[in-house]
Amino acid sequence: MLNYSYNPFKNALEEIDGSDLLLLRDVAEGWYVDYKSLGLKIDDYGKHLAAFANQYGGWLIIGVTEKNDGSRTADKFVGIHNADVEKISLQLREAAASHVNPTVLYEEKIIKGPIEEIELENDKSIIIVGIPRSLNTPHIHSSGRIYRRLADQSKPKEETDRFILDELWKRGNEHQKNVTQFLTQIPRLPEKQSNSTWAHIFFKPSESQLPPKKDLEFNQFLDIVTNANDCVTSPYAPMQAIHTTAKGYVARQIENNDPSLAALAINWFNDGSVRLDIPLNCYDMPNFLETHDKNQFAEEYCRIAYEAGYRNMEIVDFSIFVKILAALSNCYLHMLEAIDDKRDIYSCFTLRNVFYTSPYVDSAKFIERIKKFSLPLTTEQEIVFPQEPTDENMFLHGIERPSSYEEIFPLPIMFVLPIVFKVFNSVGIVQDIETFASDIDAWGFGKSNDEANR
Repeated sequence: MLNYSYNPFKNALEEIDGSDLLLLRDVAEGWYVDYKSLGLKIDDYGKHLAAFANQYGGWLIIGVTEKNDGSRTADKFVGIHNADVEKISLQLREAAASHVNPTVLYEEKIIKGPIEEIELENDKSIIIVGIPRSLNTPHIHSSGRIYRRLADQSKPKEETDRFILDELWKRGNEHQKNVTQFLTQIPRLPEKQSNSTWAHIFFKPSESQLPPKKDLEFNQFLDIVTNANDCVTSPYAPMQAIHTTAKGYVARQIENNDPSLAALAINWFNDGSVRLDIPLNCYDMPNFLETHDKNQFAEEYCRIAYEAGYRNMEIVDFSIFVKILAALSNCYLHMLEAIDDKRDIYSCFTLRNVFYTSPYVDSAKFIERIKKFSLPLTTEQEIVFPQEPTDENMFLHGIERPSSYEEIFPLPIMFVLPIVFKVFNSVGIVQDIETFASDIDAWGFGKSNDEANR
C-alpha cells in the first residue's frame, strides 16, 4: 500500500465512496489537491504527476469544479462521461511512464454515478489519482523541465531554484544510498561461524510499480515455510524456526543443526523484499574426497587438482546450490501469490568468505572444463554483484503467473536461473550463458532431497 503525506478522505483509496467525495466540499485546492473539471492533455498529466511526486505528494481529482468565492473548495461533481474514463486512464499511464523520468508511481480510483448526495449523474464518473511523495527524485518532465507543486498553483510551475533542485537530487541520492545499503548489508555471523562460506541472495520488487493492497500476514508466512497442508509443491526446503522481526518475518532450518547458530533462512521484509541465507559447504581436499558417495566426480576433481600442484586448497561445493535456491524461491513466489503482488522482481547477491577457494559442481562437463582451463580460484573475500544495486543494473526475473500452483515445478527453477548464472560465472564454474544452459547436470537436480534439506 502507498503512503500519503495527506489524505482528504476518511477511507483508503480502494474504499472511497460518495460520502468521501462529499468531504471535498471542505477541502481547498492547494499543496495536496488539484481539481479538474475535464480531462487534460497527456503532456499536462505528466506535469501534474511529476509536480506532486517531486513535492509532498497529493491528489489529482478529475470531474470536479472548484468554487469561485476564493475558498477554492470543491463545488460541483460534474463528472467525466463513462465513455471517456478508459481513455483518461490510458493517458495517465502513458504520462507517468513516457512523459516523466523516472516513472511516477500513482494509483487510481474511479467512482461511478449515480450518487445522489453529490449529484453525480448516472453516466458520469469521478477519477481520483493518488500520487505519493516520491523518494526517487527528481522526476523530470519530457519537456526537460522539473515541475514542483507550489501552494495553490493549479498549474505546476517549472523549478529553476538551484537550492530546490539540489534538494531534489539529494532526496533521490539518499534513497538510492539506503536501497544499496539494504541490498548489500549482510548479517553478522556468530564467532564460531565467522569464516564459514555463505551465499546471500536478495529479491526486491520494482519500485516503479504499484505494491499490493494487502500485507503478508504471519500465519500466511508460517503456512508457506512449514508447508502446512502441502500448500507448497516441490522443490521445497522445510523450516522449523519461525518468528517475527522488526521489519518482517524469519524462517530458519534448524533440524539437525545447532539452533543457536546461523542457518539456512528466509528473511521476509514488509516491503515485499526477501533475503535468502544459504550456507555453502566448504572442504579441504581430504574431507572433500569423502563426499564421493554423493559427488560422482569428487575423486577425479581432486586428482586434477593434485596433478596441477594443489595441496592445501579449500573447495566450495555448489552442487546443490540451484536446488536449494529454487526451493527457497518457491516459498517466496507463494508469498507473492498470497498477497497478489504482481510487480517485477529484481535480484542481487553477496558471496562471503570465498577468498582463495575453488568451486565445484558435480558435472562431467565441469570436469572437462577444468581439464582444459585448470581449476578456477576465487581471489576475493566477498563477491557483491552488482556493487551498487538499482532496478537498472540488477537481474530482472520475469514471472509468468500460473493460474494454479498445482503443477509449477519448473517455475521456481526458471525464476532463479538468471542469478544462478551470474553466481556460477563469478566464481568460474561457467564462462558464458551457452555453457551454463548446456550443463544442466551442474544445476544439481539429480541430487536427493535429503542433500538439499540438510
